[in-house]
Amino acid sequence: MKTFSAEYLKKVSINIFIALGSPAREASIVAEELVEASLMGLESHGITRCIWYFDECRAGRIKPGAPMKVVNETQTTAVVDVNFNFGQVGARKMVEIAIAKAQASGISCIVSRHCHHIGRLGSYTQRIAESDLIGLGSACSHKAGHFVVPWGGKQARLATNPISYAAPTGRNPVVLDMSTSMISEGKIRVLMHQGEEIPPDCVLNAKGYPTTNPMEFYGPPRGTILPFGGKMGYKGFGLSLMTMILGEAMAGEEITDEYHYLNGLVLIAVNPNVFGALRDFKKGMDAMVQYMKNTPPAPGFKEVLLPGELDFRTREERLGNGIPLAKRAWEQIKGIATQLNVTLDMED
Repeated sequence: MKTFSAEYLKKVSINIFIALGSPAREASIVAEELVEASLMGLESHGITRCIWYFDECRAGRIKPGAPMKVVNETQTTAVVDVNFNFGQVGARKMVEIAIAKAQASGISCIVSRHCHHIGRLGSYTQRIAESDLIGLGSACSHKAGHFVVPWGGKQARLATNPISYAAPTGRNPVVLDMSTSMISEGKIRVLMHQGEEIPPDCVLNAKGYPTTNPMEFYGPPRGTILPFGGKMGYKGFGLSLMTMILGEAMAGEEITDEYHYLNGLVLIAVNPNVFGALRDFKKGMDAMVQYMKNTPPAPGFKEVLLPGELDFRTREERLGNGIPLAKRAWEQIKGIATQLNVTLDMED
């Protein structure tokens, strides 16, 4: 592993995205989202995604700088056509619209079309919560991103389809961000780069047998991921199906092979101030957090951790000590920079 400062990795990734044709402001948005995920210890959606995004841009599946537009809108809803621009750019625009509508009308629901990979879903619900709103989000993928089997099925029909919520408190918001599968595909990719195995009971190889080898998952032929819940995987399957109802059926997207990777993103913002004073809501949230934290820890545990709490702690530690990155991943990023004639001024 090599360690880099957040500012250095942000600079490198901005220059890569600009070289790929992205306007500087939009390149900065994508870089910020990737580096923030790495700071929080969520490398599956972190800086290593530069490698895949490079391939997607070269193949024309990401169109840097493509104009986005709102194609359908009411006082509380909107459909945003991202037009195959970077998913992070589209998601940020959706966050802005969701916040503005919820502040004006109490609630909002924003849906994407033609949106590429958005990165860390929890980033967007977190941004909504940091505006003193409750954020809800889900993301699904089109057919090429289907790695997960439905409960009782043999062939993949679902993506890892994350769900997220975030609520404001007097300090950091409570942020849940979880895949509805046993493991995300991005996490498998990180384990492969690090030369590590997949945790047991998460993945099947192409013949349907359990495996812990990332290479057996990627194949070819490709394996599958199990829905969240183990022997009660029907629960994860049910939640995963919900993300497809919201992100595909409601948005009018089709499940086809035409696009290599799309995220059907849905963001919902709720303004607690329309139900009572915001200060009372946040006071109640702080009391709820404290009530959970005061639970005596069970054997083998040091404390109760709220959703997102460990991520915020990791962020503080990495801001001071740097972001660790697998050597293999860094070598690939350097290779991309060389191809794009991007100069890497190495850190001391």
